[in-house]
Amino acid sequence: MNYDEKTKLSKILDEHPWLEKELPRRYPDLKAMDNVAGRFMLRRMTVKDASKLSGIPVEKLLKMLGDLIAEHEKNAV
Repeated sequence: MNYDEKTKLSKILDEHPWLEKELPRRYPDLKAMDNVAGRFMLRRMTVKDASKLSGIPVEKLLKMLGDLIAEHEKNAV
């Protein structure tokens, strides 16, 4: 995973589409993703934009994404 604050969420979600439902389920601060309008809006944002919207620091958001992706890949094996 080579994501940073400038990475578009659309890139991350295209590579890991299951995150669209998993993120708001696990992290209430990302509840904006839990509806069609929110998902549409968030796909146009960068990680930094999502950080500001959710109040989650960029570094923490990137770690959360990395942890979820690693867990998903581990369970897929």
